Amino acid sequence: MAEQKSEKKAEPWPTELRLTEEGRLLTIAYDSGEAFALSARSLRLATPSAEAKRLSPAEREAQIGDRPVRIKEIEQVGNYAIRPTFDDGHSTGIFTWAYLAELGRKAK
Repeated sequence: MAEQKSEKKAEPWPTELRLTEEGRLLTIAYDSGEAFALSARSLRLATPSAEAKRLSPAEREAQIGDRPVRIKEIEQVGNYAIRPTFDDGHSTGIFTWAYLAELGRKAK
């Protein structure tokens, strides 16, 4: 009987992370050759924090309103993620490298 191997695709690994446009845009490049530009607004709406998961997309939009969203600071979390601090004080969402790549692919 032939043994089946489960090949797990390697997670993308960031090679560059840059905050531009006065904190309104996060660009991230991966070792796979993929690169994405994610707006601070889209990241704030997609935050994986526990508090945000309880809200509907409309409720998340209402929290932000029409104002421009900026990232004030980015903290690395271990070797697997970042925790951005947004200008509205939100800082509880941890974005893994894989989640950021997923958001980038969906945005294209």
